Amino acid sequence: MAIKCIARLRSRRVVQDQLQTPNEVEAEGGCCWANLPQELLWEVLLRIEESESIWPQRKYVVACAGVCRCWRFIIQQIVKLPQLSGKLTFPISVKQPGPKDSLLQCFIKRNRSTQTYYLYLGLTNSALSDGGKFLLAARKCRRPTCTDYIISLLAEDFSKGTNTYAGRLRGPRRMQCNMNTIPATSIAPGGLDPTTQAELNPYQSTPTSFLSKSASMENSVSDQKNGGLVLINKAPRWHEQLQCWCLNFHGRVTIASVKNFQLVASPEKGPAGPEHEKIILQFGKVGKDLFTMDYRYPISVFQAFAICLSSFETRIACE
Repeated sequence: MAIKCIARLRSRRVVQDQLQTPNEVEAEGGCCWANLPQELLWEVLLRIEESESIWPQRKYVVACAGVCRCWRFIIQQIVKLPQLSGKLTFPISVKQPGPKDSLLQCFIKRNRSTQTYYLYLGLTNSALSDGGKFLLAARKCRRPTCTDYIISLLAEDFSKGTNTYAGRLRGPRRMQCNMNTIPATSIAPGGLDPTTQAELNPYQSTPTSFLSKSASMENSVSDQKNGGLVLINKAPRWHEQLQCWCLNFHGRVTIASVKNFQLVASPEKGPAGPEHEKIILQFGKVGKDLFTMDYRYPISVFQAFAICLSSFETRIACE
């Protein structure tokens, strides 16, 4: 207990030393909320973060970060990364690795008339009755030589020139997402994904493109040789009663479809270990235009969404 108290006091002292003085904040157009004692402010924001753990209540944590620079700095110290907390709080969370201990449940709604796909964070266990928290949207654009999916942080704005542009998925009829930025060692015990430490602007995320299979297959093979993470389909098991090959989605998929899949990490060298049995991404159909998407570390929700978008093409995306 004494060690925890000392660590907490030390962290507060660091925050107090690095924050601006009230006069500096007022000179930059700050507000009176920045004048609160740092000990009190830290405790208040910590309790808000702990109590508002799910959406839509989570919006109050985001609101606190927008009060002033002092509040934003403390919120940044309090809010943990998704891989540690299992929570998606700020826009930057869509580019950060998912939780390590469990799959984060999401679902995708498809609008056939506009060729638009909407990704939501699941708030309940049922995607059919879940309103969800909106995360990303993608619009399909067919071109003479390729197909593009423009991914945006807003549901109705797909302009590449705006700060809501999140990335793009491109390819012919068969697509592939290149995972060369994630080392295979990230799934090993104690492994760390380097993208965790990347500092990206929450509202101006770095555009990311996923190339087609024909353009990147050779690169993917070389990436695996160089230690890059490669995802493969989880092998199905024979069901004696049904007399067919089956995958266990643990109730998250209810409609049989060739597009349903589960991805696991491919062994880099030698036999597969326990870490290669963990499902990193699973996708499946639960309604006519409704699909579940569950993902985990080391991929981000943006990468998971891009992979699932590729499965909507005419051919199966994952082999």
